[in-house]
Amino acid sequence: MTSFVCDQIIDFEASNAYEAQDIETLIEQVKTILASSEDSRVVILLRNAHYLTTRAFSILYDYIRSPISANAAFVLVSTDKSKIFPPLLDLMQHQQAA
Repeated sequence: MTSFVCDQIIDFEASNAYEAQDIETLIEQVKTILASSEDSRVVILLRNAHYLTTRAFSILYDYIRSPISANAAFVLVSTDKSKIFPPLLDLMQHQQAA
């Protein structure tokens, strides 16, 4: 189990905002928080993640893989794991195993 003390939590409901531009806006919000201080840490609770479009998942995947996301923790919540972008699911399961 990884401990993570954060400065802010973003509660993101994907059933209402599931398009690529919604995820781009979310990422910009995260970047703004992280830029405010080198030590800033943010947790993003992404509820109903299975509603995201493939393009939105792809954007999220690219951001999570980038080094600038090191102080951000994404928690994906879904009632349908089979609809989560497979490369993102693989990445998250690999990180849990490490």
